Amino acid sequence: MRDLCNLIVGRVLRWLLMVPILAAFASGVFAQPVKISGGMATGGDVTSYQYSPNGEFVVFLADKDTDGRDELYSVRLSSGVITKLSGALTTGRDVKDSFQISPDGTRVVFLADKDTDEVFELYSVPIGFGTPTKLSGALVTGGNVSFFNISPDSAGVVFTADKDTDNVPELYSVPITGGTTTKLSGTLVTGGAVVASRISPDSTRVVFTADKDTDNVTELYSVPFAGGTPTKLSGPLLTVGDVNSFQISPDSARVVFYGDKDAVTVVELYSVPITGGTPTKLSGTLVSDGDVSSFQISPDSTRVVFMADKDTVLVFELYSVPIAGGTVTKVSGAPGTIRSVSPFYQISPDGARVVFRAYTLPDTSYELYSVPIAGGTAAKLSGTLVSGGVVASFRVSPDSARVVFIADKDTNGVVELYGVPITGGTPTKLSGTLVAGDNVEGGHQISPDNARVVFRVSENTNFVSELYSVPITGGTPAKLSGTPVTGGTVINFQISPDSTRVAFRADKLADEVFELFRVQIGGQALTMDLDGDDRILPTTDLLMFSRYQLGLRGSALVSGALSSNATITSSATIESRIRAALAAPGTP
Repeated sequence: MRDLCNLIVGRVLRWLLMVPILAAFASGVFAQPVKISGGMATGGDVTSYQYSPNGEFVVFLADKDTDGRDELYSVRLSSGVITKLSGALTTGRDVKDSFQISPDGTRVVFLADKDTDEVFELYSVPIGFGTPTKLSGALVTGGNVSFFNISPDSAGVVFTADKDTDNVPELYSVPITGGTTTKLSGTLVTGGAVVASRISPDSTRVVFTADKDTDNVTELYSVPFAGGTPTKLSGPLLTVGDVNSFQISPDSARVVFYGDKDAVTVVELYSVPITGGTPTKLSGTLVSDGDVSSFQISPDSTRVVFMADKDTVLVFELYSVPIAGGTVTKVSGAPGTIRSVSPFYQISPDGARVVFRAYTLPDTSYELYSVPIAGGTAAKLSGTLVSGGVVASFRVSPDSARVVFIADKDTNGVVELYGVPITGGTPTKLSGTLVAGDNVEGGHQISPDNARVVFRVSENTNFVSELYSVPITGGTPAKLSGTPVTGGTVINFQISPDSTRVAFRADKLADEVFELFRVQIGGQALTMDLDGDDRILPTTDLLMFSRYQLGLRGSALVSGALSSNATITSSATIESRIRAALAAPGTP
């Protein structure tokens, strides 16, 4: 009997490999979300979570074992096994809500007062198991780690801490698996402190701002990741000047920053090689009292787009300039047309276009536009808005082909979801028909494969949010969050890196108990997921399939073969799902 059962399981496994489309979805069968955070202590909640970059794990923070004590966990999605990553914590100790997963998906770095109450130190742990390793070394009495980042190559961590002198934040690097810490910020002037830092995309250098040489004058520096003498990038500043913000180009060659470097309280834009040199002013001549307010570097590192009231005070427009300097081109429209741009704009992932919200006088409602990054005619993407309608937010698809936005476009006060080609066209409503009083909420996401959009709808009747998914080109939205308890609501969500699933945090099963769930992004169940745990396992689903083939029914079919996360436990329902799978073409 066992040999025959194994033979049937093997045949089903081969079938699944040969016919992946049939394994994917059962036509018309919708999945229930599966809880992946396990049991919670009374009063416990999931606070935050992240998919690992390879999609194998979800890491989450929760007071899962002891109410009020936030600890760090990972769940291996293929098996559902949950592992505590933060090790033993005593009363009053916590993990801070600022953990990061390494880009290669192998380790998690976190802050916790694990060894001394209210002394937050830096730790690293393998994502699936292991003992945490302290990265920050010994801290001076009163010292704490305040900020950290993992290098893009996953080899090291840069962190800010008052490690050597209390209340003097300095910059350090350390291997991600532990080892010697290296001070990167050099000697600071009395009263000086590191303000912010970034690691170059090639992981070779760290750029940081600090009042390193003159107290209360924030300047820009670059230093090798492994340590060395910091190089000042910002050049001479006014006595009261500061560098306000900076970004490193994707090719790691240059740093773009803005600040009041040359004129008191006049914020201008500059570019400089990451290893040092003379800064080049990018923003050109500003009108009196004009300032640069924000900027973005194109993904191909060739241009910078910035927002400034460059031509007219308090009228903020968009400009584009080569990253090494050159002609500044207004891209948000000719004078007298588009008058003011909102602070949120986006360069498309392919670097070809800029998408932005703006209003045109006399109408002050924000509409949506797209324009070539080097300049040209702006295409309106939002179509005609109802009187008083406003585009609230938008996202560009990863392939740069489409823009998805939310707006009260058709009915004033009713916010709906739309999609449109990035070069212009007729917007397609994606959110379907909403019940009166319902609205699409901000924060929609586009799947990495560009196929679907996931969004939340707030239901005005009971003040809860539910989760939906729809094809990016239009179709019928599928509800992903299932049926919640009264008062249950979806707080936030993330799409898996492979675009197949959505994880979300909700008090779905018990009001005010926030747990972590996942569901297929299209809302449909996997064909061979017989017990509804969103997995196809030899020890559960395929075992029941083989038992059915051997003639077992009822309790004999399901006994000992249901997953701990099963949402379907009825033998009659499972028999029906098996019959549906057997009716599919190609079933063994």
